[in-house]
Amino acid sequence: MSVNCRFALDEERYVIDAVNVANSGKVQCHEGAPEDDKYLRERLLMDRLSEMINKLIINLRPKHKLPFGEEYEPNEGSDSITEAVLNAIRASHLNTFDPTMSIQHKFDGKLGRRKNGTQHFTSLSLFCDDLETALRDLYGDVDREAVDRVVDAVHVIIYGFSKYVGPDLWKEQRDAESFDLILGIGNDGCGINSSEHARGMVAKLDLIVRACKVKASPSDFSAYTVEFAKRFGKHWQLPSNPMEFLGLSDEMKRRWLLGPL
Repeated sequence: MSVNCRFALDEERYVIDAVNVANSGKVQCHEGAPEDDKYLRERLLMDRLSEMINKLIINLRPKHKLPFGEEYEPNEGSDSITEAVLNAIRASHLNTFDPTMSIQHKFDGKLGRRKNGTQHFTSLSLFCDDLETALRDLYGDVDREAVDRVVDAVHVIIYGFSKYVGPDLWKEQRDAESFDLILGIGNDGCGINSSEHARGMVAKLDLIVRACKVKASPSDFSAYTVEFAKRFGKHWQLPSNPMEFLGLSDEMKRRWLLGPL
């Protein structure tokens, strides 16, 4: 491998990464495909992005059989999200960076932004943390503002898509923001009115119910949502028996929230 290149292909045309060995051997390029650094960087980004989308969106569609017997799982929603996010990154200033910059400015694995409140460990926010990690790894830790802009744009894209592809993810994020508001997070120092406080308390209860559902049946939820529920339970008291709590009436759940039964 040239000292002026970060990415290359091995004899079986798998991408190898001179900076982060964990990226090597995961992506294979077909004969005739470009072999320059920028193309190979994007191939690795596509692979990591696909993994993250699969950790965010559970595919509930049944498997389809191809003419020769192979099976595949169609997931148009995830594919659309992947394409939208990838194109946002392609159109960003970040994509103009020379790959060798990531050799000179190697990412140390630490994310720079301070994160407060429940909204910063929701499923969507955990996805964006992993995206930020991937971008700083592949593009280099050279322009934090450029990465922040891309991550913020992607968060907006994912939030918009989730309303239709994963409405539970969309509601989780909205509830977290409403709950944070009554804690003084996200209100820019302004006070809140009675309606906002009421919405925040309803949101807190809905988040507790969601965390209980995840705790009761984690296999029904995505990896990011399982992690969200785990972190939520560390910050806020959850019922000792999630299944019993889920069986309570809405009124009993509200009474538990105001004062544990």
